[in-house]
Formats: sequence, structure tokens, C-alpha cells
Amino acid sequence: RHPESWESVSAFAPICNPTECPWGVRAFENYLGSVAAGKDHDASLLLASRGPFDKFDDILIDQGLDDQFLASGQLHPESIEAAAEAVGQKVTLRRQANHDHSYFFISTFIDDHITFHAKRLRLAQAKKRASAASSSTVGDTAGRPITCRAMVARAP
Repeated sequence: RHPESWESVSAFAPICNPTECPWGVRAFENYLGSVAAGKDHDASLLLASRGPFDKFDDILIDQGLDDQFLASGQLHPESIEAAAEAVGQKVTLRRQANHDHSYFFISTFIDDHITFHAKRLRLAQAKKRASAASSSTVGDTAGRPITCRAMVARAP
């Protein structure tokens, strides 16, 4: 909902379209009063209506093909793929054979997600530093008192 709050996005077996799955429908009706109220919390609908998000060069999703929740129609990764394609947002959806919704699945691919985020966080930090350096000028202190904390050594 708030892309400005994040530098990168990834997920393991997410509920991609909760307004269209039994869990999401039940949750939105019970907690928000209606499925319609849940549309502001549905990643596929948000991407389709507000994307693409230029800030994100890629969104990484891993989905186990043996995931019992995928098989029961709860996760809908195809919905986020369709939304991404419709708006031109790059999403890398990796369908992992022989993996379910378990700790083993996450532990197998967590290093990829950490590396994915680390790369993007480093780039964001470098951009912030470059922006701060370019906006700093000598005249920033013009007309204001300053405190000098430097010391110069000199011979007697």
C-alpha cells in the first residue's frame, strides 16, 4: 500500500490476491467488514491499479509447487503475474519444484532474498549519500553562527 516506505520487495508463497481466496474473503469480512474494504490490501489489485512502481526494478517471489495452500486455491501467484504484466512491472516469480510451505522451503531460498535486498539497499544508500553530498554547499552556513571543532597544530 505504501511503496515509498520500502526500498525493495520480496515474498515467500504470498497470498497474492486475497480478495479472491477463501482466507482473504473471510478475513476481510470479519476484520474490515467487507471484501470491498480489503481491496486496499490486495497486492494484485494494488499493482494493477497503481503500478508500475518505478522504485522497484524487480519484485522477487518464491513459490513452492508442492505447497498445499497453492493447491487449495489460497495463494494465486498467477494474479500478481498478470497484474505485473498488465502494467509493465518486473516480477520474478520462481516456481520451486519439490517445495511446499515449510521452513525447509524458506531456509533453502532465504540467502537469495537477503542478497536481493542487500543489493537494493546498498544502491538506495549510495543514492542518498550522493544526493546529500550534492546538496551540501559552502554557503549553507552563510549568515549563521558556526562552532568550529577543528584544531590546527603549529610550531611555537
